[in-house]
Amino acid sequence: MDAVRGQIDAIDDELLELLRKRFELCVEMGALKKRSNRDAFDPSREEAIIERLTGNLRPPLTAAMIVKIFTEIFSISRSLQQRRKVAYLGPEGSYSHQAAHILFSHDARLVPQKDIDSVISEVLMRRADLGVVPVENSTEGMVNRTLDLMATSRLFVNREVTLPIRNCLLSSTTLENVRVVYSHPQALAQCKNWLTNNLPGAEVLETPSTSDAALAARGREDAAAVASSLSARLYGLNILAENISDFQENITRFWVVSPAMTPVEGKAKTSIIVTLENIPGALYHAIGVFAAQGVNLTKIESRPSKKDPWEYIFFIDFQGSLMDENVGKAMEEIRHYTREVTVLGSYPEGRTMQ
Repeated sequence: MDAVRGQIDAIDDELLELLRKRFELCVEMGALKKRSNRDAFDPSREEAIIERLTGNLRPPLTAAMIVKIFTEIFSISRSLQQRRKVAYLGPEGSYSHQAAHILFSHDARLVPQKDIDSVISEVLMRRADLGVVPVENSTEGMVNRTLDLMATSRLFVNREVTLPIRNCLLSSTTLENVRVVYSHPQALAQCKNWLTNNLPGAEVLETPSTSDAALAARGREDAAAVASSLSARLYGLNILAENISDFQENITRFWVVSPAMTPVEGKAKTSIIVTLENIPGALYHAIGVFAAQGVNLTKIESRPSKKDPWEYIFFIDFQGSLMDENVGKAMEEIRHYTREVTVLGSYPEGRTMQ
């Protein structure tokens, strides 16, 4: 054991020196970026590093290990170049808070907001550099408020992250004494069957976020909240049941939104909003331009336009960057069948973070 520990200590010393050298170079890179007016946050570059490293793995290393380690390294590196303010849907302990903390644990001041509108407003008014908002859940679909605000705010998406949602039942009492359950509407929908089977007589009350639910439950002796295990630690509640979602593969996608679009190369996703011409076959032809150029659509979602009654806008996600030649051709052709095309941005395809 002493011999193995000696080898580990020697490797740790070597790792420490290599990290010191890497961070020295990051300081130098920060100065170069500042002189050229470049943002320290470069999701495309970070994703390229992850792709390169995970492509040369040897056991016992796994891709998940590399992502976790280097996500921390990237955040520390950015902290040596530029610190920023990041708004997120709060309070502390929300899933948006977890997503923001994963990405910006060292290089940003994370500021909770009461609702999605406030997150968007903070970024629009330049009181925050970036915002983190939920956009889609794997079981409950799109977050409509996020879509509606992105359609009018003219902010851009520069990163996405997907997070496994492990809903827990939190309380200061026992399961038998729970008479009221608080949570966000999405979380309640995700756990509907569990709550019906295990707490059939409990009153269900909606809150603006899962963290608000934890706060509400903390104030009542007969109440519980559907929230994260982080909320249990933050608000001093017991976990009565873990992972109570009706579907175990419950994942939420979050967008990092910014006032400026970030160029991205390599493996990417692009999000746009289109308003169609009111002519027969407009949607068919608009979608067809992507197929003709070999561009794979990953999402299409309609929402009321808010401008004209019974008119709809369409949110479209597709694989590829605006810098790709075939994407450029598709974007040029789609304008023949639309009244308006709004680009929300190209960004690296999100990884599921643990």
